[in-house]
Amino acid sequence: LFLDCPLAKVLWRTVRIAFNITPPSSINTLFGTWLNGIEPDLARHIRVGVCPLLWAIWNCRNDLVFNRTTHIHFLQVIFRATALIRSWSLLTPTEAREHLVTGSIRWEMVARDIFNRFGWRSCNRIGN
Repeated sequence: LFLDCPLAKVLWRTVRIAFNITPPSSINTLFGTWLNGIEPDLARHIRVGVCPLLWAIWNCRNDLVFNRTTHIHFLQVIFRATALIRSWSLLTPTEAREHLVTGSIRWEMVARDIFNRFGWRSCNRIGN
């Protein structure tokens, strides 16, 4: 669900493009060695940003299964995640907040650029 479904792959590609971060190869590496070699403060910011991504994927999938949503586009998931990042950033120290908000804006810009190039392709969404 979080790494291998087609929509998750698109989402992780946007993360890679926006931040030049190789996506984790498994859940074990996501919560383990994925960010080894990255400066500790930056790795902490990345982990704070990934949690809303995972939560947004989970909630979007639940919308499909339990709320009879017919399809969800990758932009919807990204904007849910970035809204959560901005909201949750208020719980972090001020210096971390700026990095999280700036990162969420950057991620949205990359996502919009991808959408402008490729549009509403069915491979970029989950559901019917």
